[in-house]
Amino acid sequence: MLSGAQLRHLRARRLRVGSEVVLADGTGQQRHGVVVAVERHQAVIEMTDEQPLQRESPLNLTLAQGLLKGDKLDWVIEKATELGVTELIVFTSERTAGRVTGDRHPRWTRLARSAAEQCQRSQLPRITGPVAFDQLLGAADETLRLFFWEQQSPGNLATVHRRQPRVSSVLALVGPEGGFSVHEAERAAARGFHMVGLTPRILRAETAAIAVVSLCQFLWGDLGNSIG
Repeated sequence: MLSGAQLRHLRARRLRVGSEVVLADGTGQQRHGVVVAVERHQAVIEMTDEQPLQRESPLNLTLAQGLLKGDKLDWVIEKATELGVTELIVFTSERTAGRVTGDRHPRWTRLARSAAEQCQRSQLPRITGPVAFDQLLGAADETLRLFFWEQQSPGNLATVHRRQPRVSSVLALVGPEGGFSVHEAERAAARGFHMVGLTPRILRAETAAIAVVSLCQFLWGDLGNSIG
């Protein structure tokens, strides 16, 4: 039975009796189904035995994003979910300009859920934070840790990939609007992060975040089926 937001989503897509749908519980389970009834307050879906296409990336990708102002962070959460991040950690640092007023997690979760439904993901990304920069460094235990900084060469990422062409888990740090300080970069390097760049151009923080997720999924995940 679908009701509430899921029913509104079904109506918005103009699905009717006989339409095929894919249902996901947000924890990795997916099932195919067929709409058998659309009533005023609910829709009835009959499950089928057909197995849905696996849409989750093999890469366990965590995006650590510096807190952004306004709705920029909302946009990053939405697009990063579509691109298959496993977790998104919001953190504060020396040059953070934005601030969180009240509990934003319900909104962030709604954005991630809507994006996951749109791209038919079976699993919702975990969203945590804001946490302090030092706390983020101390909790990092991923196989590969990347610190994206505009003062590094764009070629560094290719070098890292040549040395580690197959990894299953990545933590990628992207700074806030003001970027990272030299002191923060030094502390991250001391904790085993690879210092990498993106482009000779200076990107907006939200643009950098999506470029980082795309590159990581291309190099180690399933974007373009680069890993065979």
